[in-house]
Amino acid sequence: MIDEYDKNYYLLSCDICGITEEGPFATFDEAVQYKRDNPDEWKSIFMKDTQTGKMKWYDVCANKKCMAQTPLSGWKSIPESKRKIKKPEPKTDETLTSMANSIAKTINKRVRNET
Repeated sequence: MIDEYDKNYYLLSCDICGITEEGPFATFDEAVQYKRDNPDEWKSIFMKDTQTGKMKWYDVCANKKCMAQTPLSGWKSIPESKRKIKKPEPKTDETLTSMANSIAKTINKRVRNET
């Protein structure tokens, strides 16, 4: 969470373990920007509050014990080398012509059946 102290500065701390990032930050936006600039150290996670049962944002440090208590702990990243993305083959003029002819035949059949 990002807390304001004495209306002079803000501190970024983990909502799970309470560790505080070195700071302080002059503004709330500065603390948010620090989180964005350091995604390997901090994550903002929208998850259910165990006390109220409502969803809320949590600021979580990169500590493995903290991350294990979030929904992200069950996610597995697939390495780029294992990902198989099948790209569609480009359509040629012949393919487009045959598709258009097929559509035209279907439309003509329907028109004949309606009259």
